[in-house]
Amino acid sequence: MKYSAALLGGSFNPIHIGHLSLIHDAYLFLGLEKIILLPALLSNFKRDSNPLGFDERLNLINLAIMDYRDLYPSDNIDIVVSLIEKERGGISYTSDSIKAFYSDFAEEGKVNFIMGDDLLSNLELWHDFEYLKGHVRFFCFNRGGVLRHVEGVEIHFFNNEKVVSSSTEIRGGDFSNLSARVRKYVKDKGLYRA
Repeated sequence: MKYSAALLGGSFNPIHIGHLSLIHDAYLFLGLEKIILLPALLSNFKRDSNPLGFDERLNLINLAIMDYRDLYPSDNIDIVVSLIEKERGGISYTSDSIKAFYSDFAEEGKVNFIMGDDLLSNLELWHDFEYLKGHVRFFCFNRGGVLRHVEGVEIHFFNNEKVVSSSTEIRGGDFSNLSARVRKYVKDKGLYRA
């Protein structure tokens, strides 16, 4: 199985080594040439949360991409960040981004989307799920969730080595799962109770 590009969305509040490991595994398993990161402006499932501002999260993502190059120097993958969720404004829906990227990035009729198996439990609750079923190929990686097939959805499962990393713990002040540049920035700026 080899595909050229895939999307990876999320709040990235903050981006951590679990995300970087996920990108690396996607590169290894799928032979991707490009991953497009889609930071949410406001996650549909975290409407009541108070995430770090978009621009500050974007700074952390750009630093993490530099750290990725240090951690995985032999990976020949282009990692780019899309600002589409910010530009669109309001609540971020994966379905809207898939529609925006479809004409340029569909492979064999579907857009490739990377996710952790921890998101499978509520996949049917995603906005415009019927559209997603017909237009997305999900690449589902091990993050300690429950594996399940969802009727009518193309999901490929990968038994990658799980990297334990939690944004919640980081927001609580445990920075051990931040990459080097991100950790320094967080501490220097006094973010997440630093």
